[in-house]
Amino acid sequence: MQCQWLGERVAAPDLKTVTKNVILQKTAGNWGPNATFRFPAHGGTGAIWIAVAKTLPKENTQFGSHGAVKSVDADNKLVHLTNGKTIGYSKLINTMGVDSLVEMMGDQSLISLSRGLFYSSTHIIGVGVRGQRPERIGDKCWLYFPEEDCPFYRATIFSNYSPNNQPQSSKKLPTMQLANGEKPSNSSPQEGPYWSIMLEVSESSMKPVDNANMLRDCIKGLVATEMLKPTDEIVSTYHRRFDHGYPTPSLEREGVLKQLLPKLQEKDIYSRGRFGSWRYEVGNQDHSFMLGVEAADHIVNGAAELTLNYPDFVNGRVNHERRLVDGAQFFKSKKGIRDEGKPFKPNGVANGVDSDGPASPGAKETKVAHGRKKSTGKFEEAL
Repeated sequence: MQCQWLGERVAAPDLKTVTKNVILQKTAGNWGPNATFRFPAHGGTGAIWIAVAKTLPKENTQFGSHGAVKSVDADNKLVHLTNGKTIGYSKLINTMGVDSLVEMMGDQSLISLSRGLFYSSTHIIGVGVRGQRPERIGDKCWLYFPEEDCPFYRATIFSNYSPNNQPQSSKKLPTMQLANGEKPSNSSPQEGPYWSIMLEVSESSMKPVDNANMLRDCIKGLVATEMLKPTDEIVSTYHRRFDHGYPTPSLEREGVLKQLLPKLQEKDIYSRGRFGSWRYEVGNQDHSFMLGVEAADHIVNGAAELTLNYPDFVNGRVNHERRLVDGAQFFKSKKGIRDEGKPFKPNGVANGVDSDGPASPGAKETKVAHGRKKSTGKFEEAL
């Protein structure tokens, strides 16, 4: 991998402080950009985006498989959906993987160029456990595992994020198995309490995995790392594979993106998002959201796309100024961002209302809780 992606994305440790804390067996408080974070009390992070999606006019959305893209005709600016519908555009913001986009465009030169991009797949494993959360785990949010005695690289104590991330204690559930793989002596439904773990396993051509035995091996790894005791009762399991898990910041990446993204933009296609613009350092959920916001701002108002072009800047500060209030943004009065040729609002539009018609999309004031994702310490508050 190249090192440019590190920038402000990874907190640099202080050797003196690290050594002191090891000797004194102290934990560094509020270290790094993920010391505190906000998390929904209900529905997980998906609840944030479901709430945002509900603010959009239903007649202008095509969520679900019926709205999946079949092909993109960049020359005629048409998108063909699997349900037979065709949508025309003047500017297109794409959030699917840019490698998938160029395949759907059928552009051989761009397809060849995109083959210089690399990614890894991710397996998400969930394990629900009956009993009190062990004190050895405490209030930790997630832990990393470089050891070779487990297939996962990260374990998230999902029940620590919200009490709603596991069933109520009064809920009766049968024991599926013990952590050591043995059958329980009593498989009848019993009450809790419960706690939960989410594991992540990476997969690539350089790191193959045993997909058929993934769940079994992860539970063995939980015992080997003492996250679980052999006799712990497992009441639920989950396994899902995401083909595109992490965009790899390879040595070739910037050379590809500096050609690929401008070539797409010449065709009025703005490819943005975790895999749309393929930059891991600005590929978190909050980054991906702002990549879309800023692409739309750039198209409509000529605003600068800070997240895409200045990763270290956006990762080195807290975003206080960007709020979805009447489409306003912090940079509207800054010189060099807008001029008479690129006014803050198009001619004939005032406060989101076209002089010839009803309010334009986005005119409705929408309040969205937004902030950079921060983690590994304690959660600050629930939304």
